Amino acid sequence: MSPTRFAFTAETYSVIVILVAAVLSLIFLGSLIATPRALFGQSLSAITPSLFPSIVLSILSALCIATLILFKTDPSEQISERLSRAQWQRAFVFFGIMILYGLTMVPLGFLISTAIATTLISLQMGSRSIWQIGGVSLVAPVLLYLAATRLLAVSLPELNAIEIAYARLLNL
Repeated sequence: MSPTRFAFTAETYSVIVILVAAVLSLIFLGSLIATPRALFGQSLSAITPSLFPSIVLSILSALCIATLILFKTDPSEQISERLSRAQWQRAFVFFGIMILYGLTMVPLGFLISTAIATTLISLQMGSRSIWQIGGVSLVAPVLLYLAATRLLAVSLPELNAIEIAYARLLNL
């Protein structure tokens, strides 16, 4: 039985880069996450701020390792076609939207920046239905914000006016 040859393709390199980034992020997670606010010496949240990022990064690392094992055992699973110019452009536009999302998160707050990013991504992916774009861009961020802040006690950046509106709406 001969060992399967490991082919280094663009997909393999991408998975290796993502794996290295995830592992390094896990190692330096303490330096990447700000310390939580304290009120009279007590934490405002029972959940440590590094819990969710460490879970996501651990799952991402495991998926990358599983993908590399799959590529090693069955090289036919790897895509060997080269990306077309249009596909490269879509990838760069998506990357630009994600950078815009990261840069607008604090000044515009979670709800507005997420609505803008999901609208742009929906349009880029070819959706033209106003109802579908509206549902994804408006309803989903509101539900995600409420679930994260109310159920999981995670602090997300938000404009004061929107936080006050949420507080008034939910305290009726």
